[in-house]
Amino acid sequence: MNRKSTVLLGAFLLALPALAGEAVTVTQKGLRFSESALTVDKGQAISFMNDDTTAHNITVSGEGVSINGGLQAPGASTRIPFSKPGVYAVSCGIHPKMKMTVTVK
Repeated sequence: MNRKSTVLLGAFLLALPALAGEAVTVTQKGLRFSESALTVDKGQAISFMNDDTTAHNITVSGEGVSINGGLQAPGASTRIPFSKPGVYAVSCGIHPKMKMTVTVK
């Protein structure tokens, strides 16, 4: 292995933990989530960005998990980690028609 390959391999290996921990962004606008279904890796987080003109409340349930993200003002972001494999129902506690499914593998 030459020096250039070694440097590139080292940079890639250093980036692996950052890639695994990067949050996926889902926006909320027009009283809808930007995704109706999403698959993430175990340990990955989703950052829910409120791009709407009204407040929201992210709730997550499933696989023994119940999360209430609290009131989320317009322009605010709520980061929720998904550490256990399974299928989760995500909704807005204020606007019940806002729903999406998250699958964690």
